Amino acid sequence: MIHAVVLAGEMGENLHPLTHVDCPTPFLALGERRTLLRQNVDRLARWIPRRRQWIVVRHRHRTLAEECLPGGVHVLIDSFERGAIGAVAYAVARLRSTVDPDTVILIQPSTHVIGDEEAFRDRLVEAVDLARLRNRGIAFTVKESGYGDSEVETGIQLWPLKLALKHFPSTVPVEDATASAEAVSRTTDDLLRIQLGDVDWIDVSNWKAVYRLLEYVEKPWGHECLWALNRHYAGKLLFIKAGESLSLQYHREKDETIRLESGQMKLRVGQGIEELETIVLDPGMRYAIPPRLLHQMEAVTDCTVIEVSTPHLTDVVRLGDRYGRA
Repeated sequence: MIHAVVLAGEMGENLHPLTHVDCPTPFLALGERRTLLRQNVDRLARWIPRRRQWIVVRHRHRTLAEECLPGGVHVLIDSFERGAIGAVAYAVARLRSTVDPDTVILIQPSTHVIGDEEAFRDRLVEAVDLARLRNRGIAFTVKESGYGDSEVETGIQLWPLKLALKHFPSTVPVEDATASAEAVSRTTDDLLRIQLGDVDWIDVSNWKAVYRLLEYVEKPWGHECLWALNRHYAGKLLFIKAGESLSLQYHREKDETIRLESGQMKLRVGQGIEELETIVLDPGMRYAIPPRLLHQMEAVTDCTVIEVSTPHLTDVVRLGDRYGRA
């Protein structure tokens, strides 16, 4: 039997201001409606039933987790917030009295995106058999471009339950950094490192990874290409098909300026729905859209739009959408 422990205790510091303390990375929805956490749970559900998935979150993110997760999964609240080692130890301690002693535990962060989900599942199935056969923990690595021949740790691990109880002791003190370091050291002794393989793995924990994920995104009205991204600004190229339109929307924090590169576009703007005015933009014309300003772009002909903004890529409040998006 296999149980999954998904770690979702991040604080959202790596991608600030895209993420923040009230919406850390696992709760981002990048390129689709589902959060990264929900994507991981759904992917695992094809192999591990939700009743055997254990999600570890911080107390302040409990509501976020319950809102985005389907029924059946176990949401564990790590009130002590001891980092990854402490979170795993907490989950393993909870599992100890409820699962079969021969259980294998899959441990993984919640910020991963996998392009080839079938290959990912097959690789994990192979590794589970290997962990049982050798009675060893399995740590997955990948080779990424730009790293030469070095392998990058993914944070995905497989552990027979008995070994997990040994290497992730639930008695590690909350503030005892030395004990945590010793736990990590003991863990590496029984770890067998193998490559995850070509599964198109992305760990969305830095700006480079977000850029890779959103570099090209199909939209019902056309597509958009991300050409620049860091913690200070973002640059997009939007292609809008003739007769199509983006949603009527506003941003809480995002501040953007658009420039029409080609085609002709109608831009509706206003402080309220009853106050919208329509401006026709021709090539070379630009318009600044500050936070809270309602706006909607509609292509008269095929349009190419250059957008430069603050990096709040998920800051969209839709008030109306012809494609049924929330």
